[in-house]
Parts: sequence; C-alpha cells; structure tokens
Amino acid sequence: MKEFMSVLEGLVDQLTLGAILEMLERICHKKAEYLRTHWKDEESTNLWDKAAKEIESINVDI
Repeated sequence: MKEFMSVLEGLVDQLTLGAILEMLERICHKKAEYLRTHWKDEESTNLWDKAAKEIESINVDI
C-alpha cells in the first residue's frame, strides 16, 4: 500500500489534485457505462455513477 501512496503522491505532484480527481471521475463513469452495457448490473452501475458524482462535487484547484 505504501508504494501505491508514493506513486499517487508523485502523480499529484506532477499534475494537480484537481486533475487527478477529474481522471477518477472519468474512470468511474467509464466503469459504470461498462457495467451498464456488458453486465446489465444496475446496482453496481449506480454505485459507480454515485462515486463519479461525489468526486465531481469536490472542487479543488491545488
């Protein structure tokens, strides 16, 4: 876990926290769409969509 934290910290340092959050939001939307299209799993789809919306509501410019 510690190695992943270092990698993530490096990404935040190279980009911005806002950019990382935007990418995470997009990933959540893509996962939701994949589940919706290929697995017809509405429960998981709703969770990924909810996560994307929560991340989208975080507005940071640091």
